[in-house]
Amino acid sequence: MTTYLAHLNCNPLHLARTLHRAGLNPSPPRAHGPAGIAVVLGNRAGSVIVTQAHTDGADWLHASIAWADHIPTYDDLVTLKTGVFGDRREAYQVFPAKQRHISIHAHALHLWGRADGAPVLPDFGAAGTI
Repeated sequence: MTTYLAHLNCNPLHLARTLHRAGLNPSPPRAHGPAGIAVVLGNRAGSVIVTQAHTDGADWLHASIAWADHIPTYDDLVTLKTGVFGDRREAYQVFPAKQRHISIHAHALHLWGRADGAPVLPDFGAAGTI
């Protein structure tokens, strides 16, 4: 197994199959950074990047999907979540305070989640509705 894949808590083949089933025409996953993968979508019209890092005592996954000329759809984000985190792990879209916001691509959306799948938000439905 390639070194970068040994440290990534995401199955690149599952991701590629999920993207393919959604009709996103993925390239084979390639190494990205010290612990990550990148996939080109639709003959270079888009991309998916998945990275992992250890912070605050836990391993975290970051996944992004971007298109060259438009923001990804809700269905694109659901496909990304399924391909990277599966059905059992939670993933979150984050809207940080303005001073912490970083944007390097005008048409990208991001998901974050703990690699072990542990939820970090309360169960908002525990007492009915919020």
